[in-house]
Amino acid sequence: MTEQVFFKNQDLKIFHKGNYQEINRDFISEANHAIKPLNVIQKKYKKLDNDTFFNELRDGMIGAYLGYDLVNIEKHGLDAKNSENNQFLEVKQASFSAKSWVATFNDTTYEKAEAFEDEKLFLAVGVWAGLSELLFIVYGQNPLIGQYLKSRVDIFKSGGSVRSTQSITIKDLVVCYGFKILFPTQERKEIKNIFRLKYKGEDWWSGAFVDE
Repeated sequence: MTEQVFFKNQDLKIFHKGNYQEINRDFISEANHAIKPLNVIQKKYKKLDNDTFFNELRDGMIGAYLGYDLVNIEKHGLDAKNSENNQFLEVKQASFSAKSWVATFNDTTYEKAEAFEDEKLFLAVGVWAGLSELLFIVYGQNPLIGQYLKSRVDIFKSGGSVRSTQSITIKDLVVCYGFKILFPTQERKEIKNIFRLKYKGEDWWSGAFVDE
């Protein structure tokens, strides 16, 4: 006979987190109306998984701008490839409205970490305002990223952390790893203003700007 298990009534911290507001039905109605045409495109190209759809869209936009001609349509592996020179691209996405702009590496494996020590792999972090407005890309490569990620995986395996998830700020990518900042759709002065507002009193970023 299976042991009977009863619900608890607990005062857990998770029940006190978040900012719950009344459901805005106007927002839901307008947003649902606006995204319905996307569903038509999803059906046309048989890309009905939402995560895969948006990942391919954004990875493809960034990859194409950076000169890559192939995009990975599966969830596993790297994100884009340059078939001419056999270079690969890992793409991370960040939201303009986020408190900090970081490249997040979810559930990193040792194999994935080692790949960042290989000369064939580059990293790009796209910062977006909304679904499709790409503000700028932080782009480059450095084998030290691979070493850092491997060290974090080792800590995870030893029980030093709950998840094998790491993050690197775009500031560290520029200052510590020598990455550059590209802006495909914006003017230099607009990106300067964005960085000045985000990082008041700091100017580690202006020397990393690359004009098309």
